[in-house]
Amino acid sequence: MHRTLIVIALAGGLAALAYLAGGMDQIAHWAQAAQRGFQDQMALGLRALRRGEPGALAAFWGLCFAYGFVHAVGPGHGKFLLGAYGAGSQVPLGRMVGIGLISSLAQGASAIALVYAGVLIFDASREAMQMAGDIWLERASLIAIALIGLWLLSRAARKVIRQTMAAPVMVTEHGHCDSCGHRHGPDMHEVAQAKGWRDMALLVGAIAIRPCTGALFVLILTWRMGLVWQGIVAVMVMALGTAAVTIAVASTAVLARDGVLGWAQTPGRARLFGAALEGLAGLFILFVALNMLKTF
Repeated sequence: MHRTLIVIALAGGLAALAYLAGGMDQIAHWAQAAQRGFQDQMALGLRALRRGEPGALAAFWGLCFAYGFVHAVGPGHGKFLLGAYGAGSQVPLGRMVGIGLISSLAQGASAIALVYAGVLIFDASREAMQMAGDIWLERASLIAIALIGLWLLSRAARKVIRQTMAAPVMVTEHGHCDSCGHRHGPDMHEVAQAKGWRDMALLVGAIAIRPCTGALFVLILTWRMGLVWQGIVAVMVMALGTAAVTIAVASTAVLARDGVLGWAQTPGRARLFGAALEGLAGLFILFVALNMLKTF
């Protein structure tokens, strides 16, 4: 098991180096071409659905799931954010799986909110909603992700400082006070749990604020064709396709982190390794976010 974790750690490191060296370009071109093909097929599927052809709804939802999967394989900040966070933070595998699923579903929900708020409240055009999603919300999401990267860097630095400055404390006797037998504050488990929920909210919010372009495409078309609930379900199915990739990346990152920490011989060294991984994760997240912001 330990050797398997080491192999996963090396594979994850090589994948990160490949991204930094521009090795994702070919995958990005393939994903973009595949997404255009799926969009054409989804448009045909909607026409078949409107004509009431048997099996059209199931086929359309299947196309939406496949589109979400391919979309997540291509360039995007969600999987990089969760992958880097999973590699750099002491988060259990089950929680990372939950964060990956919730963030993808929340991204689908944000697309639904944007489109139907636009058409029902503001009477916005298709172009206006796509501009809001592709430019303004994308920019806001990347800024939020860059701030998360800075936050992880600063948190890692504080951990390293505390670890290097900490000294063993000799306890000779148990001190008593007027309120002995009562808790004076949260224990370490509760503090970690509180940080976990706070981190989850930040991660989900940074991803969900930018809805998927394909989801906007489907929602606008289904609204115009009078297929409202079919479009809403389709977007959530698309989110499940995205979640499949996001969860796989986040899970691999967690296993890679466990492989790296397995090299530590002592608890103190493991804490230092963990802080270093968190700092590297923050640096990677910051680099990816700033690199994507340069395109605006």
